[in-house]
Amino acid sequence: MSQLPSLDDRLRLPYSLGTGIPKGGEAEIEGYVESLRVQGFCVIERVIPEGDVDAVRESVHEGRERLQTDRQEERDKRIELERQRNPDVEIGAGSVRPPPAPHAELSDIARNETFAEYLVEPRVLRVARTMLDPHVRVQQTEVNKSSRAATEALSEAQLRRRGWHSDWPHDLTAYGPNPEEPWKHCGAIAQPFPDVCMALSTVWYLGPEDVTPYNGGTWVVPGSHKDARNPRGPDDGIDERAPIPGEFQVSAPAGSVFMQDTRIWHSGATNQSQHERTAVVCRYAPWWLSGNEFGNLHSGGHTLRMYVPQEVYARFSPELQLLYRHLAEGVEDVLQPENQHKARRARFVDQPELREPDRFGDNSHIVIGPMDGDQ
Repeated sequence: MSQLPSLDDRLRLPYSLGTGIPKGGEAEIEGYVESLRVQGFCVIERVIPEGDVDAVRESVHEGRERLQTDRQEERDKRIELERQRNPDVEIGAGSVRPPPAPHAELSDIARNETFAEYLVEPRVLRVARTMLDPHVRVQQTEVNKSSRAATEALSEAQLRRRGWHSDWPHDLTAYGPNPEEPWKHCGAIAQPFPDVCMALSTVWYLGPEDVTPYNGGTWVVPGSHKDARNPRGPDDGIDERAPIPGEFQVSAPAGSVFMQDTRIWHSGATNQSQHERTAVVCRYAPWWLSGNEFGNLHSGGHTLRMYVPQEVYARFSPELQLLYRHLAEGVEDVLQPENQHKARRARFVDQPELREPDRFGDNSHIVIGPMDGDQ
């Protein structure tokens, strides 16, 4: 890890959310899964090796600059499309709508290939598949999610301020629609939420220093993914700006990955250090969760009509291609082999009588549980 001058000792807290989980083998994976199911989050430490973090961080900074140029080109095309749609409209900052098909936006991952291969690190992928489905996809890739250093001294009130929310598809505000631009709303799961983990938000900590409360470790409320309320629920009586009992902040070594059930209540935190803390946000989701309504704010749009160019996709490893195949230019996505294998078992192995249509079994041993409003 790089050594920077004038670093505050509070940047070097020893505790990490990964502490206490055994390292290596099945026990490690089981520890992360148990933490996600009970607490709603976990930290997988040093997914990016300590000696590689600096290089990955610099590659992400370069990728962000390239994307900025790409975004401006895309925005210019979108403005032209808007003028073709309505020649009399005055194009303003908020009036450029998502591009109609077949137009799309370039995925962030297309300019961040060095970082991309870590998305299939075995521990991360095994946890995602265990929690979600053998066929997982990456539905969100945002490389411009750094925590910038505060530019001035902060008051006690500022430090106490929160911004509690859940992540899509459980984010009820869904990127802020308004009466003038209702199309900005990308939708959300309706309350009451089913007790199902529908996606995992991950924050990739790229340094230069470890994540601590002092430099903006994420606020989380353990167990809140099992709460029927939502911090932004209009009838739930929660002040999304105020501290919540039981809250605490994430700490983790640089190169680690914070994983959270999208239902968990969490909030960004102020970076009180002197340095930007670089981060990338990615969302793992099962194949059955549609990403078409998910929002992004890259170039004025609110859609996930994104793509990975053919030449970039061809350079991905086979494992990484499985995560982005649904966005790859000119590629047809199909169910991954493990899902197909389970379907064959369900059809022909676990139910052999289906191969003998004239034979019927005996279901007298089946007892259906009570089916009333309390179940």
